[in-house]
Amino acid sequence: MTALLEAPTDLRFDEIEPPTGYYRDRVYGAWRSLPWPDDLANLPATLGFDVILWAEQWLVHHLTGQPWRFTRAQKRFLVQFYAVDDQGKWLYRRAVNRRSKGNGKSPFAAAMLLIEFAGPVVFHHFDELGNPVGVAHRVALVQIAANSEGQAQDVLLVANAMVSKRLKMAIGFDAGKLGSAAKSGSRMQILTTSVKSAEGDPATFIALEEPHHMTTSSGGKAMADVVRRNVAKSPDGLARICEFTNAHEEGGGSVAEDTFESWQNQVAGKTPRQDILYDSCEAPAYLSLHTDLDVQLGLRAAYADAPWVDLDRITGEIYDTSTPVADSLRYYFNATAANESGWIDPRAFDEGAHPDIRIAPGQMIAIALDCSKSEDSTGLIACRIDDGFVQTIRLWQKPHGDRGKGWLVPRDEVMTEVEMLRTAYRVVAFFGDPSPARDDADESAYWGACFDQWHQDFRDDLLIKASATNHTVFDMRTSGPGGADRNRLFTEEAMATVQAIDEDKTLKWDGDAGLRMHVRHARRRPNKWGFSLGKANRDSKDKVDLAVTMVLARLARRLVLLSGKTEETPVDRSVFQE
Repeated sequence: MTALLEAPTDLRFDEIEPPTGYYRDRVYGAWRSLPWPDDLANLPATLGFDVILWAEQWLVHHLTGQPWRFTRAQKRFLVQFYAVDDQGKWLYRRAVNRRSKGNGKSPFAAAMLLIEFAGPVVFHHFDELGNPVGVAHRVALVQIAANSEGQAQDVLLVANAMVSKRLKMAIGFDAGKLGSAAKSGSRMQILTTSVKSAEGDPATFIALEEPHHMTTSSGGKAMADVVRRNVAKSPDGLARICEFTNAHEEGGGSVAEDTFESWQNQVAGKTPRQDILYDSCEAPAYLSLHTDLDVQLGLRAAYADAPWVDLDRITGEIYDTSTPVADSLRYYFNATAANESGWIDPRAFDEGAHPDIRIAPGQMIAIALDCSKSEDSTGLIACRIDDGFVQTIRLWQKPHGDRGKGWLVPRDEVMTEVEMLRTAYRVVAFFGDPSPARDDADESAYWGACFDQWHQDFRDDLLIKASATNHTVFDMRTSGPGGADRNRLFTEEAMATVQAIDEDKTLKWDGDAGLRMHVRHARRRPNKWGFSLGKANRDSKDKVDLAVTMVLARLARRLVLLSGKTEETPVDRSVFQE
């Protein structure tokens, strides 16, 4: 274990940018997501410090009986989780604590259950120094939700064992196998697996145990929906949910994956609020399981918060041929792993992210536009001709909930963005898939007038045409003239993109969270030319449109290069910059 913790410095550490929402831990080499300021004076007002003092005074370790002590990472999580605004309301509506196996998630979850059960977690007032002061719930209802009663019961038993004798006497604690209670009427209970009976419970706090296993088929998603509705109606937004999870499987459709994607949308600025607290400590994506050094560095990073873990034993589990690589990534590196049918390796794609790079004005680019009318997303992407760098320009997608009723992709905004590209850059190829959607007003093609205009605007600037009859229309429907050949070209480029990501490590992109998410959603779709990409199934709500647009932009670039016309139109190299 000691040798692993003293692994040599990783020279790649500063070369690969973490994904959106993450930052580098320069002590252990991990990628972390918990927000934490460089200057502690910038911490928000919080009940967290009092909560920590309360827990370490009243709780004991479930195995040793010694006073309970949080790790530094757990303390930081609590400080942020119990942060409040100037009105005493929570800054974070829900939270996730994601860690590798053996990292102590269950005892930490048990400690938080007891804090919510009897600790000072209800904002009361600000003291004379402006610090928030909390009190205990008058009557708390703390619940544990899991895929099975056994999983939930394990956490409850740990919580019962963490109650000190002094606390038992002080609150009249009565421990049970399915639920525990205090003389105040407060309860801590296992949430029934019956969705109907759980609906409407006035919970004050709910712990979701192992939501990476909660899927539609297991009934876990329906349970998660119920508990979110239950806490949403709590007075003053006091009730909250915290998930305690391992890394999810990409495309597995779990509750943990849904929450991760919601958080990614927030940190990417695609939602009005940022109120999900996501705490993950992961091995960087460029580390693999194929070299001893990478395994040492990866475990050192992923288990930075758990000095008690025997990393030699974990190393043995990784090298055991009966352990699937995907399991080692998820459970020991705390990294998301590709679904078996996934289009690409998500960690390899992350390795190519460069948020610090942007295409400079005046540079030669190919652009692609994958169009929809309302349900699917519409994406616009540029690909630099010089080196193939991919930059997401814009994503239009249906807003969530009531805001999405009657929503249509704003064609005027799309046209404005395209015109901006024509003005700012040297667009030499434009491939747009218009979709078969019809306008509700007159049944004309929804995107017809737009593409007619673009055909006129770009015809003198483009080095290649998207199709025989239109400079910008690259219609992917196989039923139309030339459709089969366009699908063949797209399939070839989809496979070339996989090779560039997974094997050659040559694809560089801008780190856009939307593109990252859509690429991770994409699944391989075999056809007579090889394999293309698409959604998990026709009814899937997981969008892949930006992934399709990226392939289309790369195809446009490749055909420009194959045409040889760039050599006839030299570019001022002085404008190329990163």
